[in-house]
Amino acid sequence: MSNVYPLRTEEQMAEDASLWVTRLDRGLSAAETGALNRWLAQHPRHKHHLLETAQLWDRMDSLSVLSELFDPPVHPKRSANRSRTVGWVVAASVLVAVVALGVLTPLSPWAPTTAMDEPARSAMDSTIYETGVGAHSTVNLPDGTRMLLNTNTLVSVVYTDEQRLLELMRGELHVEVAHEPDRPLRVKAGDKVVEAVGTAFNVYLMDEKNFDVIVTEGRVKIKTLNKQASNDDGAEVQELAKGEKLSVRASLPAPVEPMEKATIDDRLSWREGNLVFRGETLREALGEVSRYTPLTFEIADERIADVRIAGLYKAGDVDGLLLALRENFRIGHSRSGDGTVVLSLLAEDAVQ
Repeated sequence: MSNVYPLRTEEQMAEDASLWVTRLDRGLSAAETGALNRWLAQHPRHKHHLLETAQLWDRMDSLSVLSELFDPPVHPKRSANRSRTVGWVVAASVLVAVVALGVLTPLSPWAPTTAMDEPARSAMDSTIYETGVGAHSTVNLPDGTRMLLNTNTLVSVVYTDEQRLLELMRGELHVEVAHEPDRPLRVKAGDKVVEAVGTAFNVYLMDEKNFDVIVTEGRVKIKTLNKQASNDDGAEVQELAKGEKLSVRASLPAPVEPMEKATIDDRLSWREGNLVFRGETLREALGEVSRYTPLTFEIADERIADVRIAGLYKAGDVDGLLLALRENFRIGHSRSGDGTVVLSLLAEDAVQ
């Protein structure tokens, strides 16, 4: 009799690992310990995903800092010390439990896992969402919040009784927030936190010190984490309303800018799989296009770097863009062996 091994995708393995981490956090029964051993033995990638998820969970220690940034929500039916009893030592305890299982408990040969009841969900559930280069995805969260992920995005979602936290670690997301006045939704990006109750906004994280926030509905509040950590009482909460943008840059102040609806629609056209350019330079346009393809671009002739580009393109349609550049601007291209697209004026124009 042969064993049948179900084929599992990396995404499914990661989801299973997230569930096991929540179970480890609340404590495993004897039956669940055996089930976890069997799951670990099913595939060599299972242990990798379990450890990786536990390490990512360690980033959630920022929750204890976030709880001090904004006024806590009112919970009339909750005991006064309920929120203070939640200790953010999850990752450490989970990693200890995983190591103990891997070192002290011998893994039995794989056997079909018997069905068991779904455990009660803990006060803190963490789920990791990720999109590849050129992909985008829509996620409907349990509370009704809708989260749209752009290309090459990584976000961790943690819900507690006090707040809903999205930690944007890479990329861009647009959030349509379900209204829950007593449980605000917060997005951590770099060293800042964006808070909303029932609204919609976009966050694009270029790196930890450079990102943009655009509000498409309602209002949001933004505060800096490191200022709170250093007890800087002068730190002010910035507020953004619908149609406003905050551009956070490492070396510059972060001013609030008004934006026309048409400009916002163009900037967020990625939600429909499009890129809209309204006079950006070729260099700027290629920087945006590069987010949606593994190809890299090189401008071999600086005379074309400041050519202004306008039009709508499908995100990731490099061939369509290159054809438009050739037909409209007499800009040709060649491809190198390492996947670089080199742009220059066509030969007959270059001699002029």
